[in-house]
Amino acid sequence: MEADLVIRRARLLSLAPLREEKPRVGAAAGDVGAIEGGWLASRDGVIVATGRGDAWQDLERTPEAIEVDAEGRVVMPGFVDSHTHLCYAGQRWDEFVTRRSGADYLAVLERGGGIHATVRATRDRSDDDLLALLRRRLARAVALGTTTIEVKSGYGLEPAEELRQLRIIAAAAKEAPVDVAVTYLALHALPAARADDRRGFVREAAETVRTVADEALAEAVDAFVENGVFDIDDVRPLAKAASEAGLALTLHADQLNDVGATAFAARAHARSADHVANASAEGLRALARAAIPAVLLPGSAFFVGYPPPDARRFLSADVPIAIATDHNPGTSPLEGMPTAIALGVVLCGLTPHEAIVAATINGAHALGRGGRTGALIKGRRADLVILDTDDERELAYRLGGPIVREVYGAGTRVAANGSAAYR
Repeated sequence: MEADLVIRRARLLSLAPLREEKPRVGAAAGDVGAIEGGWLASRDGVIVATGRGDAWQDLERTPEAIEVDAEGRVVMPGFVDSHTHLCYAGQRWDEFVTRRSGADYLAVLERGGGIHATVRATRDRSDDDLLALLRRRLARAVALGTTTIEVKSGYGLEPAEELRQLRIIAAAAKEAPVDVAVTYLALHALPAARADDRRGFVREAAETVRTVADEALAEAVDAFVENGVFDIDDVRPLAKAASEAGLALTLHADQLNDVGATAFAARAHARSADHVANASAEGLRALARAAIPAVLLPGSAFFVGYPPPDARRFLSADVPIAIATDHNPGTSPLEGMPTAIALGVVLCGLTPHEAIVAATINGAHALGRGGRTGALIKGRRADLVILDTDDERELAYRLGGPIVREVYGAGTRVAANGSAAYR
């Protein structure tokens, strides 16, 4: 067995499954599989062996092999950020101040602000400008430990603009040193010019799914299901089109109000249900039966100011939990999964170990990658981070402090000490 990367003397968080790989619930939701004095070896971007003690010395190594002494630091799976809106231009500082003064988010949206403000700013920028902005945001995410990341379109609204954004995201994904999962956010907000033609707009969005699939521009389709935005009946044709095109479905579900979107996501066999702060007990039971991850987004609750999702509700119902940054310019300008982990603990009630499971293997399941990444075991991608601590609980404790020492994407070092080699 040959290795081209060996990391030794680590507190290795393997996240290994107990028996078979599936989204973690129950006791497994907080089991990080810690190995003291652990080591890991990979070849060509794939983990070939892990162990404890000095057995790594018996490995054959390629002539150019890299050996890293972790010196007791935590080595763990790279973070999986399963919900972001990284492709945009402009900022929404004024809206942030207005909301902090008491303005309602949905009221701001109805008056042409919110999502619509970002749509205007994004449409005004060139493809090259948007690609450069997206590259920089991806580099910052990588520097903060993310090795798998979802990026949505959604700030075009009209199908032609959405396709433009998807092509830009696809170009960035192709050159990125980490795994980028692209999502077509088909129903984000109704354009003002289509206010009297909701049905026609929804039909065009659903018809665009075929183009997205034919050009391999995305692997999933998404919609914002909320009072005053889109309802379940609007989403049905989109879900049908996604299924027929072989694309996964995910939903912004029950973020501000219980509109039955979480239960619908389960019935529609969605890949995940996201936000879910106001999901009903029926919705939780449906997710648990289908083993569909609920992606909690504490950054959004923090910045918008609504009550955050109560993780204990989901855990007690055996719903798999993932957490993500929801990075976007209006409601969660959050950068980096370490901060999402800390907020998941402080705001949502996760333990530090539950938050780590949610930010790694359960996030991988939320993106349909539960067998590919999210755990440090033989056969998985060598996506990992070395923390600048010997206690992983510090991810939740040292809020905002630099804690990611090195980042490896598929066995290659892509960031060190808060700076990404990729730009």
